[in-house]
Formats: sequence, structure tokens, C-alpha cells
Amino acid sequence: MGDSGENWPEPVSSLQSMQLDLPPSCIEFCPFAPSYFLIGTYNLEGYEGPAAASTAEAKDVEEQDEQHDDLEARVTREKEGPQNRNGSILTFQLVDDQLVHVQTLMQPSAILDLHFNQAPGKQDICAAVSSTATLALFRLSPGEPQPLRHLKTMDMASMCKTAEDWLGDKDEVIFTHLSWHPTKSDMVAVTTTAGYVHLIYLGDDLVGGDWVMHPEPILTHTLEAWYVSISPSLSPPFSQDKEEDDSFLLLSGGDDSALRYQVCKRTRADAVDDDESESPYTIEALRPPVNVRGHGAGVTAIVPLGLKDGESELVVTGSYDDHIRLFSIPAYGFGRAVELAESNLGGGVWRVKIVKEEMGLLDGQGWRLTMLVSCMHAGARVVELLKSGARKYEFRVIGRFEEHKSMNYGSDCQLSAEGTLSVVSTSFYDKLLCLWKLELGP
Repeated sequence: MGDSGENWPEPVSSLQSMQLDLPPSCIEFCPFAPSYFLIGTYNLEGYEGPAAASTAEAKDVEEQDEQHDDLEARVTREKEGPQNRNGSILTFQLVDDQLVHVQTLMQPSAILDLHFNQAPGKQDICAAVSSTATLALFRLSPGEPQPLRHLKTMDMASMCKTAEDWLGDKDEVIFTHLSWHPTKSDMVAVTTTAGYVHLIYLGDDLVGGDWVMHPEPILTHTLEAWYVSISPSLSPPFSQDKEEDDSFLLLSGGDDSALRYQVCKRTRADAVDDDESESPYTIEALRPPVNVRGHGAGVTAIVPLGLKDGESELVVTGSYDDHIRLFSIPAYGFGRAVELAESNLGGGVWRVKIVKEEMGLLDGQGWRLTMLVSCMHAGARVVELLKSGARKYEFRVIGRFEEHKSMNYGSDCQLSAEGTLSVVSTSFYDKLLCLWKLELGP
């Protein structure tokens, strides 16, 4: 169901590398200005990494590092008591195969995730979530001396008046991941260390009014929730009809080794009070939440492919157990999820991004997807998922980068028209940023 490491190609060498000031936790290119990318950093003051592990706390974290779950340890340890955490958002530009640092925007909290809005006309807007349960928006204006500008920040207590009823002290809750709704640009989903998955409504212009969190979690996990993804399978692309019902599939992964999903419908409320803390939308669950078994450790990446196997959705997942998997999920019907393929990538699969799609292969019966995978202590992989017939799927590693000496949590890339994949990848404790390339062909 996946190739052996013995068949993998030789590692790729970097074209450029540099050390950052703070540990990088996430990275993404801007769809509006594709030569620019942002890096979020996560700094726990007083800890300088494995080489400087002189305190009991630092040694403890280093031991967790060796077990390839150090970020989980850093995040969850923060609930044991107050610690000083901060971070930054770095703006870089990739110019003529050179990494150019443009700007550093310091942040009062550590940044755990950031993503640009994908809606036309809003692709210069980036959302970031932090270690103090805040959601912030930024705008990237290419060509300006300081192109990244902060727009707005709100914390969990401000967005949901019932938050303290079921979370207690908000300072003990960390936002771990965020996902924009792919077709409704005014909504994001976030995950928390409390194990909850929330939907947040930002308003039509994103920054004009108060943001509103749905009063109850949409999905829950028994341990930390690490990832959330939204699949708009039944939604028209970027509909301008604001009165139209919007059905979507919400998927989440947690430290409890669970992949969970829920089918929801967003409907404009019949009446909304003048209280701006009330959402103009209601979220209706169309079926009970479903648990998908099959992961040997925490679920840390979920990518709906927008493709089907029969009447079921195809979803790729990543886990701490070093495996990438393909599931068939009957989101809008009955039956059980089925694992169709898996492969051991040699390191925890933290993030997965589709970089190339080739449809209509093998007389129209097959297709190939190429993915960039951040594999924690093992570095980065470029992986193909090939469909060669009915229910015949296979993962294959076609490229790997292994110069990182600690956790590869963030990688992103650009694909040229000629088929050259330019990748920027990061590693946490050594604070390394690397540029490397892989030829995929046209």
C-alpha cells in the first residue's frame, strides 16, 4: 500500500539555508503575491533548545523532542502554570532562488498557525492563531517597505460570551490550528488544547464588527485537538447568494488518535438581536459526529481531496505514528470509513499540502496527486498518491530533504510552469530555514 524506504530517492541538497531568531512553527506563501511567504514563530522565554538544556524544564522538553512530540509537550506544559511566551511573524520574499528577509512583526503571544484567505479579492488577508487563544488578521501589501500590517485581534472570551462556562480561564486555552472555510470567506474553524473545534464568524468585511464564535463546539476530542479542515462538497464556489444554505463537511484530528467528522449546514438566522455577540447564522448538524479509527497516534493533518471513491469522500491524513493514509469517508451517506492506502514516511506526518494534480491518466481511470509533507524529526518528503484503477491507490516517495536537525513543522512551495518545485522548509529547535528544489516535470 506504500513503497519501502529502500526505494526512496537520494536526499535533495539545499540551495540556501539560514538561521532564524526564533523557532518557526508554521509557514505559508501568499496566493495574492506568490513570491512572498510568512513564517510564524513560537518562543518560550528562557529555553534555548536542546544544546542549551541546562534546566530541568529544558531537559524534560528535550526528552520529549527525542520522542518526536516536542511541540505537543511545549503546548500542553503551558497549562501547568504561567510562562512567558511570545513570537513573531516574518515576511520573506523568494527572488531569483534567494530567500530575502523583508520584515519582522513581533507578537505578544506565540504563533501556532497562520493561513491566507483563499477567496478572490481577499487573498492578501492572513489569519493567525496564538498561544493565548487569540485570532488575528493581517494584510500583506507587496512592494511596501513594511508590507505586513496588523488589522485586528480578538480573544476567545471576547468572541464567545459563554466561553468561560465550558473552558474556565481562557489563558489556559491555546488555539492550535485554523482553517478558512473554502467557499465562505467570512468563516474560520479553530482547534484548541481543550480538545474543542469551534467555528468563528468574522463578518462580511472581516474587520468591521465584532467576531462571533459559535456558542458550542462543533466537534470535541478527549485530548488536544490538533487539526481542522472544511470540505465544501455540497457548496457552490464562492457563492454571492448570502441567503443560500451552505452544507459542508468538518473534519478534525486530535491527540486521542481520533479522526472525527460532522456534516453541518450554515443558514442565515431568521432574526438577530441588536447584540453584536449574536451570530447572524445558525449551524445545524445534519448527522451525529462520526469517529474514524485506524491511526496509531495523534491525528495532525487532514486534507480532503475533492475527489470521490464511489459515493464517499477521499481524505488524506497524517499522524504522529509516521504514516500518511488515504480514507474513503461516506460523509453524506451511511456506512463506515475505509482505509484505502498507507505509507510509513519515517517521521510524524505533521502537515500535508497538495502541490500538483494530474487527472485522466490510464485511459481516464486514474489520477496522480503530488504532495509536500512535513515529517517532523525526519525532515520533508514529496509524495505521490496514484490511483491506477478501481480502489487501487498507492503512496510513493519521490523526493526527500533531510538537512533539518530538529522538527520540521512547516513547509510550503511554489510550482513553476516547467514543473520545478521550489520548497521552503523550516525546523524548530535549530531555527533553520532552507530553500531546495525538486524537478517534477511538466
